[in-house]
Amino acid sequence: MKVSSALRHAQEILSKIEDEDYAKWEALLILAYILKVAPLQVYLYLDKEISEEKFFKILKERQNKKPLPYILKEVYFWGRKFHIEEGVLIPRQDTEILIQAFLDLNIKKGRILELGIGSGIISITLLLERPEIQAFGIDINFKALKLSRKNALEYKVEKRLSLIKGNWFNPIGERCKFKVIISNPPYLSEKEWKDLEKEVKFFEPKEALIAGEKGTEYQEMLLKKSHDYLENNGFLIFEMGYNQSEEIQGLLKKYNWKYKFHRDLRNYKRVVVAWKESI
Repeated sequence: MKVSSALRHAQEILSKIEDEDYAKWEALLILAYILKVAPLQVYLYLDKEISEEKFFKILKERQNKKPLPYILKEVYFWGRKFHIEEGVLIPRQDTEILIQAFLDLNIKKGRILELGIGSGIISITLLLERPEIQAFGIDINFKALKLSRKNALEYKVEKRLSLIKGNWFNPIGERCKFKVIISNPPYLSEKEWKDLEKEVKFFEPKEALIAGEKGTEYQEMLLKKSHDYLENNGFLIFEMGYNQSEEIQGLLKKYNWKYKFHRDLRNYKRVVVAWKESI
C-alpha cells in the first residue's frame, strides 16, 4: 500500500470516531511513525510502499478507542517527540500554555519544582528552552519517574533533572526553596470522571485525572502550601479545568495570591501564574 492511499484511508476511518481535523493529524502521526519521519515529512513519501500489516494493526487499535500515543508509545509536545506509556498521563496541547506562561516570565536561571512530573515533558521542555535552570520532579508513580528519566536521557538533560518518588510536597523540606513551582495537577471532579469519553476513562490513569468531589482539591493544596517552598518573588504556575476559573479566582483571593490567567486556543482561562508580594 502506498503512503498516499494509506493516508486517505486512515483519515476516512478516523473521522468516524473523532473530529475531522484531528483525524487528519492522527493519520499523519500513524504514517510518520511507520516511515520514521516527522509528521509533516510524510508528504515527501506519498509514493512509498508501507507494510499493510503494521498500518491496519495500528488503525484497528485506534478504532477500539485506545489513545494513539499509547499505541505508538510516543507523543509530540512543544514540537518535540517524547516517549509515553500506558499508566502515565498523555500530555495535552492545552498544557503547552504552561510552557508559554513560564517563558513569559523570562526566568533564565534558578531551581524549579514540578509536582506530578508524569512523563517529564514539562520539566524537560523548560530545561531545553532555558539551559541554565535546574529542575526537580516529584511523582508517586514509579513508572512515571522511569519514563521521565528515559525522556531526559533522550534529550541529554538528565544531569539537570532530579527525580524524587513521593506525594506532592511530602519529600521536600521547607528549607528547600524554588524560583518556580509548576504543576498540571488532577482537576476533574468525580462527576466529570463518570461522564468522560471511553478512550480517556478506560485507558488513562484515574489518579492523574480526578481530584475529588469538587475537582479543585489539588489547586487549593498548591495555593495553601506553595509559598513555604518558594524563594522571595517566586512564582506558582498550574493548569486548571476550562470551567474552573471562577472557583480558582476565589481560592487565589482566599490565600492572598496575586495572579494572572493565561487562555487556551478556545479562549478558556487554562493556566494560572500566581505570586505573593514581598513584605
